[in-house]
Order: sequence, then C-alpha cells, then structure tokens
Amino acid sequence: MYIETDRLIVRDFRDEDTEALYAIKTDEQVTEYCPDFLEVHTQAEDMIKFIREFNRMEEEGDTCTWRCYAIENKETHTVMGCLSFGKNEMLHEYELGWMMIGQYTGKGYSAEAAAAFAEYFCETHGVEYLIVIMDVDNPASYRTAEKSGFKLFEKRTVYDYHYNRYCDDYYYFRRYRSGCTLKQRYYGDVPYEGRSVKN
Repeated sequence: MYIETDRLIVRDFRDEDTEALYAIKTDEQVTEYCPDFLEVHTQAEDMIKFIREFNRMEEEGDTCTWRCYAIENKETHTVMGCLSFGKNEMLHEYELGWMMIGQYTGKGYSAEAAAAFAEYFCETHGVEYLIVIMDVDNPASYRTAEKSGFKLFEKRTVYDYHYNRYCDDYYYFRRYRSGCTLKQRYYGDVPYEGRSVKN
C-alpha cells in the first residue's frame, strides 16, 4: 500500500517503525477508546511481530483480515499515526479506523489519510463504500469521519448474545466511492412521519 496526499504518505509499516507503532498504541486517546488496540498487554518489543504480520497480509493480497497502515508526514517523514482496516466480522463490510499520536491531532491528518485511503481502496477493489463505527462518546473521531467524507448512517445498539445483554451504543458511518450508483440514504435524509398502521 502506498498513497500520497498533499501532506501525507499512507503506506505499509516497516521494521524501523516499531517505536512509532508503540507510541500510537500507548497514546492516551488511543487507550481511552481502543484499549485493546494491538492487544492489551503487548510491549514495545512485540511491535515487530505485528508489522511483519501486516506486511504478510499485503503480500498475500488479503483484503479482509484486520491490519494497520502508517500515516507518514511527507515533509518530516515522521510516522504520526495509523489507519486500521479490515472486513468487520459481524457486519461483513469493510471497516476503516484511525489512531493518531496526541501531538499530531487537531491538524486534519487523520481525515486526509482516511479520505484518500477510502477512495483508493474502493476504486482499486471495486467496492462501493467503506464504513466507520465508533463509540458515541468519541466526538473527535466523529469530526474526523465527517471531514473525511463519511456520513452518519445510523446510531446502533448491539445485543451481545455471549453476555446476554445490550452493549453500548455506537455510530455507524458510510463513505461511498466517487461515481457510486447505489442509492445513498443517510440518517436524517428522509423525514419520519410516524409508524404506518394497516387497517
């Protein structure tokens, strides 16, 4: 994977990116909303294992298994964060996510990377749209989704059959590729006139 934008390069992780990947994993905002990112108890020395596994998937052409891509600053060549990507096992749709080291947040890098990746992947693989799902208590990620062209599709509540209970609500976004022919309907597009009742 290699994508260039005005300010960024989105690419495969390399062996020399272990420190950057660990900095992403241990960033306060990442641990708050994704505490199990790269598994809970992994250490810095384990990052090389993840990087090589991500690259193996790329080499094999695996588009489904979850992996991460580096977000690199084009000018400084600093890895500032990553995109996560894979096919959601429950929804069977391609899901995109992002994690950014704290000092680089608020500058639009995640949105720029996500928009470029979404368009590239959909066009390259003939996919009509990608999804993003997030905790309803994550306003920063909500703004990133909107800035990168994702639109809120609906708010969902998941029923966990393993624990026999409802889980926390989450937002479900979609971003359709350019020229998509599917009918695009988003949350709020159609006025609600009440439940229809048959006589």
